[in-house]
Amino acid sequence: MINLLLVLSTLAFGQEVEWSETEKTVEEAEKPEAALSVEFGGSYTFGNSVFYTIYSNATGSYKWQKNKLGAEAKATVGQSKVDLDGDGVVSDRERGEPFKPSAERYAAGIRYDRFLSDRDSLYLLAGGFSDQFAGYDLRTHEQLGYSRLLVDHEHSLGEGADGGPLKTKLVGEIGFDWAQENFVEGVDPETAQIFAGRLMLGLTHQINKGTVFTDTIEVYENVQDPEDLRLQNDAALSTKLNGKVSFKISHSLLFDNVPVDGFRKIDHTTMVTLVASIL
Repeated sequence: MINLLLVLSTLAFGQEVEWSETEKTVEEAEKPEAALSVEFGGSYTFGNSVFYTIYSNATGSYKWQKNKLGAEAKATVGQSKVDLDGDGVVSDRERGEPFKPSAERYAAGIRYDRFLSDRDSLYLLAGGFSDQFAGYDLRTHEQLGYSRLLVDHEHSLGEGADGGPLKTKLVGEIGFDWAQENFVEGVDPETAQIFAGRLMLGLTHQINKGTVFTDTIEVYENVQDPEDLRLQNDAALSTKLNGKVSFKISHSLLFDNVPVDGFRKIDHTTMVTLVASIL
């Protein structure tokens, strides 16, 4: 019925009917894309020292037309047997005591991108984390900015997991961040607000059909206090074990030049995990 009306209208105005563009638009309409992966790993040590650490991470995204919505949630939990008397040895009596927390970090975030082109987008995100061992009872933040795909290079040799050529991608982002900080008990003042500029570079490099290296560097500069510089670097190497499961080694470096009073500037986390790609 719609095609018949199109024919009649074009004949009425003395124009030729062109079907190719209409058919192409229908055939090439971008289909929604969904992705979901779950990551889990940990370690356990016993002997002269007794402790364990568990790490989990879930990421998902949904892309339709010129829009993309993404979300992430992660947790790191560790406990240990403590040398209560300070003699440098975890005695049998101390081993009988309950585990004490040694690491506890929870984080979550959500992000929306509106694409201006295949390479450019405007983004809006919000998130937060709790890390008692870094001095934060709760730290939330909101951010807006601009993202640009700087490099999208296809390797001349090799074949990617999807059968296409291997690729190297480099993404750059610039934005403005507003954070609300609530500190653990004993820190004075108890709260703070941080206004910061953000720069980010993110690299994805396919080494071979099943192995990918990623590295993301983020820098936050407090616009009210230039000494308050924060840097985060996340590097990872993952290789597929089969179509759905990958083995991953990752390292995260967190540097805060002006940390919460009484806490250290640097945190390192190295993990070995399994990643299940559900979608």
